[in-house]
Amino acid sequence: MPTKRLPKLPAAAEAERPPCERCEALCCRYFALQLDTPEDADDFDSIRWYLLHRHAWIWVEDGDWYLQVDEPCRHLDAANHCTVYDRRPKICREYGLAENRENPGDPLCDFFARDARHDHEFRTMEELDAYVDAFLAEKEARRRRRSEAAKKARAARLAKQPAR
Repeated sequence: MPTKRLPKLPAAAEAERPPCERCEALCCRYFALQLDTPEDADDFDSIRWYLLHRHAWIWVEDGDWYLQVDEPCRHLDAANHCTVYDRRPKICREYGLAENRENPGDPLCDFFARDARHDHEFRTMEELDAYVDAFLAEKEARRRRRSEAAKKARAARLAKQPAR
């Protein structure tokens, strides 16, 4: 869902405005919840269920899995202001307080990180299924390699033992 862009101010005036006043309330247009990292086919099947719902998608960043639902906060008005600002939840009050390591001085929020890309994004079951097929095949290949290495190590140990 594209967001409405605010008119651009001259660069000097834009830079002097506080960050939240320059934003289109991007952080108020979705919520994301961290998921347990899937390990097997059953875990991935549960994640597929999320993708059946409108406005829901999955993304992975630094190995952490998230469910994102693109649905605006019901307290966001047409001017992108919070109508419950004085009573907003702690998660809203603290959002963006961390400093952006890539651009010191800027808060770590969607306005400044809008071009950031996730390691993986899945918007359909088909996209997830393609990833799952490769993931499970690689997991099985690793298991086989470990099993073969264990067999070889066991055979080497037995070969070194004196005959009885």
